[in-house]
Amino acid sequence: MMRGVILSTSFRNSLLATTSHNGKVAVSGATSASRYDNQIRDIFMKRCVPLTLFFLTTLLATAGFCQKLRPVTLGLTGKSLTTLIFEMSIRRGHFKQQGLDVKLITIRQSDVIIKATMAGELNLMSVIPTAILASVRGLPIRTIAVNVDNAPYVLVGRPQIKSMSDLKGKKIAVSSLGGMSTLVVREIVARSGLDPDRDVTYLAVGGSETRSGAMGAGFVDAALMTIPLNYAPERQGYTRLAWGPDYVRYPMNGISGSPDYFAANRDLVLAVLRGMAGGVRDVKQRKSEMITFLKSYLEVPEDEAAKSYEFLMSHMPDNMIVDDAVIRSAMEFAASSLKLKPDAVPDISKVRDWSYARAATKSLGAK
Repeated sequence: MMRGVILSTSFRNSLLATTSHNGKVAVSGATSASRYDNQIRDIFMKRCVPLTLFFLTTLLATAGFCQKLRPVTLGLTGKSLTTLIFEMSIRRGHFKQQGLDVKLITIRQSDVIIKATMAGELNLMSVIPTAILASVRGLPIRTIAVNVDNAPYVLVGRPQIKSMSDLKGKKIAVSSLGGMSTLVVREIVARSGLDPDRDVTYLAVGGSETRSGAMGAGFVDAALMTIPLNYAPERQGYTRLAWGPDYVRYPMNGISGSPDYFAANRDLVLAVLRGMAGGVRDVKQRKSEMITFLKSYLEVPEDEAAKSYEFLMSHMPDNMIVDDAVIRSAMEFAASSLKLKPDAVPDISKVRDWSYARAATKSLGAK
């Protein structure tokens, strides 16, 4: 609290009625006090009032200043390269400008995120691979926006694991046993000539950071990671066994959730997408700033942050929409992994709904 001293008029007058060096009174106290008051008032009107009006105008013009921010919960498995966009939307105030208080909720297992979203314990989720898998299974989950259209998965093994064949009888860390990432690992294992049901064991340990830690601690022999978290162990002698996009392509990050929630909260959902679009714009237009942030956010050297940024730049759609061919490819992969008959696979309209992304970009003036 700032402290100050207010002088009484009489005391101020006594100070002003000061004699000069020759003992004569320079000015009378009352006259000087009056002139002093006028000077103070003029200074206040010229300087303080305009400054006060400026700040009031600025604050009142700020979106959300006069309204209570609407809370929104967004589930994810942990911070990663692809969550950079949400971080920017929050840190640079894009969600607040839309009147939102968005909270990122970390839940290590993606299948638990699905259950929480369906139960209404989470408003939205960002893990698109698991969302598509849930939709293909017939669960009421829709993907309405994508901000990263490919999954930068890397399967990494401990130093003694030199090839996929060395994984026979070993343990692999995945996000959750029912998640899409597990299906990717199974596909990689199967194509390498191993039996994905008998030759390896899958341990559900959570997000990419947690999987990396589990491998580093020796609890598992290999782990599925997302770039750039694979770079540090590779520098230490760990082995890159497979690059995920060589086996399957599907969207990695965006917004999914319950279609009932979307319909009942359309305005809020569009506000979320507009806020996310601001984060996408910042990531694309502020390269040096983003690379610097990634260094501290993911705790990686600058060259690895730069490589990660370039991947992100090449896989971020401008309008939060990907071609349906990408969605169909992910659906086919999920259906094949689940061993579903063709007539059991839902229509694509039950998997994605781009009407929200189109409406949000239109309201932002995008074409």
